[in-house]
This record gives sequence, C-alpha cells and structure tokens, in this order.
Amino acid sequence: MPFWAIDPPADSYFDRRLNAWVVSRYHDVAAALREPRLAPALALSQGPTVPVDSNAHSEFRVQALRALSPAAIGQWEERFARAADQFAATLPAGEPVDLVSRYARPWSLEAAGIAVGVSADECERLAVPARSIFAAACEPFDESLAEAARKATVELAAFFGAAPPWTVQMFVALAHSLPALLGNLWLAFIEQPAEMDELLRLAGPAKAQFRRAADGVTIGDCSIERDQLVILRLDIANHDPDRTPNCGHLAFGAGLHSCVGATLVKSTAAIATNALLDRFLLAPPYRAVPKDQFAMRYVSSLQVTLSRAV
Repeated sequence: MPFWAIDPPADSYFDRRLNAWVVSRYHDVAAALREPRLAPALALSQGPTVPVDSNAHSEFRVQALRALSPAAIGQWEERFARAADQFAATLPAGEPVDLVSRYARPWSLEAAGIAVGVSADECERLAVPARSIFAAACEPFDESLAEAARKATVELAAFFGAAPPWTVQMFVALAHSLPALLGNLWLAFIEQPAEMDELLRLAGPAKAQFRRAADGVTIGDCSIERDQLVILRLDIANHDPDRTPNCGHLAFGAGLHSCVGATLVKSTAAIATNALLDRFLLAPPYRAVPKDQFAMRYVSSLQVTLSRAV
C-alpha cells in the first residue's frame, strides 16, 4: 500500500491540544477554502484576526497570475525541458538509482534559477535559507523552525530586492516543494499510472492549510468562533469517497487563496516527468523513504531500477 494511503475523513472536531478545528471531509474543506471569513494564517499566529483586504489581495492575484500565466511560463519552458533532458540523460539503466537525489532535486534547483534569473552558484547558496522556509512549512507548530524561517525570509527578500513580491515564494516552491511533489508523483505513477491531475489528487504532498476566523462562521457541522484556528486536511479531503468525479482536487487549495503558482508547478512537473518517461520505463520494484510531517508528506528518496523505453 502506498505511504499516502490515509484514513477516511471524519466529522470536523476541535483538537484541544492544537487549539484548532480540524476539517477533513471534501465538501467541508472545499467550502472552507472558499469562505472569505476564514483568512490564511500561520499555525503559530496569535492575536485578533485581521480580515483580508479583498481589493489589495485581488490586485496581488491579478498581477501574480499574469506573471505566472501559461504565456509567461512559456518563455522558460524550453530551458526547463533542455535541462530536464540533460539530467535524465545522466540516469543509468539496469542499476538502482535514486530519482529524487539524482534528478528531482538538482533539476528543480536549476528550474528555480531559470525562473528567478539567478546563476547556478547563487541558487546553491539561496537554497540553504529556502530550505529553512520549507522546513517550517512542513512542521508549522515548531517555534524554532518558524523563527529560522522568518530570518531566512528576510535574507531572501533582501537578495531579491525589488523583484515581484511572489519571487521568494516561487523560489522556495521550485527549489524544495517541487522535488517533494515529483517524488510523490513518480511513486504514485509506479503504483497506479494515471494522468497528472489524478496523480496530484492521489499524491500531492500538501497535507494541510491553515485558516483563522475573522468572524464567526459555520462549516458543515462545526461552529467556528472568531479568531479560532482551522486546519484544513487537503490530503484526506482528496481521498474522500464522497468526493464525486467531477469535483476538482484540492492539491493547490481552492478559491481566492489558491496557489497562484499552480500552473507553473504543473508545467514543471509535466516537463520533468515527460523527460523521464521519454527515456525510461517507470515500474516496480522500488524502494521509497517516506517523510511524513504535520503539513507535508513526501518521499525523500525513491530508488528504482530503470529500463530503456522502447
């Protein structure tokens, strides 16, 4: 059974240890993601919840989505594909190889450099603070990781200077979240070959998003009071048997706070996967090393023996 096989969704409940509501049924999670009174929040955030400035947020999304549109991403795709083909060409056939360390991680870091316009040497250096931000996202209740992430964010923001405000997030996503996604997608493909969107539903690495109530709101059967934290279990919702086939997956969230880089992530994931499958057959047996954290679940290693595609 794949390591992301999870328990069925449960009724929403209040977790007293985390002091938060936990929501996992697909339709409840989807409703919460689209609820304007539930503002994006950090797990450790405190104090009164400030409602999102809808005008400013809408303007940010318009600019980000324009900058990361398929047409804009198209200017990078040839370089992404060329780099993917070069890395795939170095993979051996007929002997065990770790697809994460030999392919997913180095190619993703090169893709990050292409997208933000920095050299390979700078990418290697910037990947270190970016790793701190990724680690804090994986374990969002760890105060020491959160503090390290704050310092890393300041460092990266200073480096990128006047670049668009989503540049730091994009670099972290491509350098660290993308290899986590690729390892999951390839393991899911080995277990159950499918189209990209179905693989994202089955094996998207994001387990949870966080919201805090700017006002009282009811989601499903739970009455959420102002300032209460809400944990939305994307992974469980995506496996909910009550989810109908025409319902989209929630791997990138949904609504006004969905991932603005979803198109970029899907494009890069497809490019890396196609370069691999153009050269090799991806099939069992395999050996995976899962890393299951509070908000992320992914494979840190995926060892397979590749055979040449006919």
